[in-house]
Amino acid sequence: MSKSFFLTISLLLITFAIYSQKKQLDHSVYDGWKSLSDITISNDGKIVSSLISPQEGDTALFIKNSVNKIALTFDRVRSYKLSTDGRWTVGLLKAPFADRRQARIDKKTKEEMPEDSLLIIDNLTFNTEKIPGVRSYKTAQDMIVNVAYTVALPKDTTNKKDAREKEVLILRNLLTQKEDTFRNAKEYVFNRFDTSFAVSIQPENKDTTDFARVELVEISKNIKKIISGEDVEYKSLTFDEAGEQIVYIATGDTSKTEQKIYDLRYYKSGLDSALVFADKSITGMPEHWIFNEYASPRFSKDGSRILIGAAPRKEPKDTTIVDFEMAELDIWHWKDPIIQPQQLAEKRRRERETFTGIIYTDNLNNFIPLADELRPYASVSDEGNGRYVLLTSNLPYLIESQWDLSPKYDVWVMDLTDNSLHEVAKALNGYTTLSPKGNYIYWWDEENRNWFAYNNSNKSLVNMTKDIPVNFWDEENDVPRPPRSYGIAAWGENDEYILVNDMFDIWKIDPDGVKKAVNITQNIGRNDSITFRYINTDPDKRFIEADDILLLSAFNNVSKESGYYTLKQKGRNPLQKRVMDGYTFSGQMKAKNADIFVYQKSNFNTSPDLYLTSDYWKKSEKLTDINPQMKDYNWGTAEMFSWTSYTGIPLQGIVYKPEDFDPEKKYPVIIYFYEKHSDDLYSYFPPAPSRSIINIPFFVSRGYIVFTPDIHYTVGQPGMDSYNAVVSGAEALAKNSWVDAENMAIQGQSWGGYQVAYIVTQTDMFKAAGAGAPVSNMTSAYGGIRWETGRSRQYQYEQTQSRLGATMNDSLHLYIKNSPVFYTENIKTPLLIMHNDKDGAVPWYQGIELFMSMRRLGKPVWLLQYNNEAHNLVNRRNSKDLSIRLQQFFDHYLKGDPAPIWIKRGLPATEKGKTWGYDIE
Repeated sequence: MSKSFFLTISLLLITFAIYSQKKQLDHSVYDGWKSLSDITISNDGKIVSSLISPQEGDTALFIKNSVNKIALTFDRVRSYKLSTDGRWTVGLLKAPFADRRQARIDKKTKEEMPEDSLLIIDNLTFNTEKIPGVRSYKTAQDMIVNVAYTVALPKDTTNKKDAREKEVLILRNLLTQKEDTFRNAKEYVFNRFDTSFAVSIQPENKDTTDFARVELVEISKNIKKIISGEDVEYKSLTFDEAGEQIVYIATGDTSKTEQKIYDLRYYKSGLDSALVFADKSITGMPEHWIFNEYASPRFSKDGSRILIGAAPRKEPKDTTIVDFEMAELDIWHWKDPIIQPQQLAEKRRRERETFTGIIYTDNLNNFIPLADELRPYASVSDEGNGRYVLLTSNLPYLIESQWDLSPKYDVWVMDLTDNSLHEVAKALNGYTTLSPKGNYIYWWDEENRNWFAYNNSNKSLVNMTKDIPVNFWDEENDVPRPPRSYGIAAWGENDEYILVNDMFDIWKIDPDGVKKAVNITQNIGRNDSITFRYINTDPDKRFIEADDILLLSAFNNVSKESGYYTLKQKGRNPLQKRVMDGYTFSGQMKAKNADIFVYQKSNFNTSPDLYLTSDYWKKSEKLTDINPQMKDYNWGTAEMFSWTSYTGIPLQGIVYKPEDFDPEKKYPVIIYFYEKHSDDLYSYFPPAPSRSIINIPFFVSRGYIVFTPDIHYTVGQPGMDSYNAVVSGAEALAKNSWVDAENMAIQGQSWGGYQVAYIVTQTDMFKAAGAGAPVSNMTSAYGGIRWETGRSRQYQYEQTQSRLGATMNDSLHLYIKNSPVFYTENIKTPLLIMHNDKDGAVPWYQGIELFMSMRRLGKPVWLLQYNNEAHNLVNRRNSKDLSIRLQQFFDHYLKGDPAPIWIKRGLPATEKGKTWGYDIE
């Protein structure tokens, strides 16, 4: 035999040995699997930080100094703030998870729970300081060197009447160690740039040693003073950016009325104390309007204006009738603009609704109302500084929003130079937005399928995209409503141009329609099937300047690779590819003052870690290795799979195979689907408890093939469309010798759950099926409610995902034809349903209807109803339970494992909470 043959055999044996040593994923791995969050980079790019969080347990803070290459991890940090210069990090250091868990087991009171600490890190030396007993902390948005935090004071055990725990607020300079202490602090705030600090003091009424006030600390000037000292309640402290002005609201009303009247307090640097102004009698205030506790004053960007909400004063509650003698009911009226459940879902927001107005800081006694009850939505241009105000109202069109999702608005523009109001449009079919400087109002018109711009100065209207020879509407739209756009990328400086996306490329367009549109990505996107999208790397930047180098994300729609390009607006070869690879790139952040980027990179078998590049991806540095244990487990591979549907449509999907895949073996198959998944070829899925669907790496690791097919939809037959795609894909996949065609299953949630329920009424090729929150009866679901929002479900069937495209009155046959519950006599597949009693998206009774119909016919069916749970599971303990049951269900039907008790004979209500039925009898 040849030497190469022996070498090949040796390599195969080594490979087999390596794979055979790897473990299968099991339910014990979830808690320790980690992810990154809160990624931050200093302005100069020298310090990079991130939280590393297990799914359950103690979060850690990772910090890397990219200059000296020193990296450290600090355990138990839950939240943190990095100073803009990178010098300091402050974070909340939680008590150990095990201690907190035990305290909950022991039913400790809030005061008895393990204490948290404040962690202060000097990033130059990595010296640390821990301050115990910290309850909360705050920093400026652009923190430099100050932090404020609250700590608990020892209880006064000598005073039995007042043994409650109290807190003290400390303002600390991290560099000088100087501290200011405040007792009875109710609210405190920094200005953006860490140069000023304010706190409202609100002692209890019986506290005779302190008094209500607002204290101001002008940190940069080393000034501390009381700016209000009346015995009133102060709230909503807000600085201008520079920290030279502060505004807040106050009330002396100590009654228990439902709505109190507030006045405004204003201070600017140099005054002895804050000015009291702008109560309900201020000039310009509409009759019977007030400033209430939700007024939320704030400054415009340049500090020249105060934007504040006012509202009609509400009638007080009738206290002449005691609560237990009052009727409790909801009255549904056919002329209500929105139905009662939606009104109740929005009640809290409506009760807090105020209408925006302006007060100029050089004319504090005049209120200029902008919004009102007829024009409730107001947006002031140029971050509150601008000349124009966009006013909109959808009130005349609320009734039709029950079934029509297309937005309709009446639109006006107010010119603040003379407070004149101009009508822009009635029943405009699109959401309107102001350009950054406010020179234009722009919108996507769904019916017209074009972008429009309205010039606020000369009142001209321009269809910006009608003469450009590409579509700006979603070319893959497959729901029975007008297609949406691909969105806006950005505006140029002074509103000179707008960047608009088509399916692939980005266009530079003159909003006045004078200059010819330019494809700034040079048609490379469309020619090479690459989708380019602009990434704003500076959150403070509202527009593009001429010298900016634009960062673009890139996604190849054929290969599914992704990466980054850069685009210069001047010179030769403006578009440059920086990186394209078989990974998902995400979480990118740029240093504000340097061309240094941090980002995450991952694919199906690569955990998303943190990377850094300082030369636009010519080379990059891996900063973290958050899941080293992944190499110990049998993972898998992701491959593209293509076939043709029963209707002749070419389709794609992803086939996931075990890492130790052997083409000589046969593997059971689970098919998971929703709509389209092929773009996820390079996506990572951590092993995690199921909120509703199968965990792909978990099942692949345990010897399953998982297939995720795309589905092509038409209008009027969503059930059959899913059948044509999924079943044809299953048949095509089964032609491979390594597929166990006798042991295939399907699983899906919500829309996927509906499709599972429909498919098993049409075929018995699947050994088992799992349907989460399935709509089973479209005739009853059509008239149902999405209880989370209170909205009617009618729009879903007429215009969106359910894709029937007609009312039930006009096309009852479509609703019946697409409803699984009417065809349950055809079902031969064992079906596991999960539908929870607090589902706010799909009414719970939909799962019950399907269960009861199958039960009546003697079909094998189970319903998992998690108590007080939502559409997808929220409580982790329930997710772990579902994961176990999904594994046991599919292992039983596809691998022949013995059925556990819950599958074999159920779990009686008398056993609830005592046993879970996992065991094998």
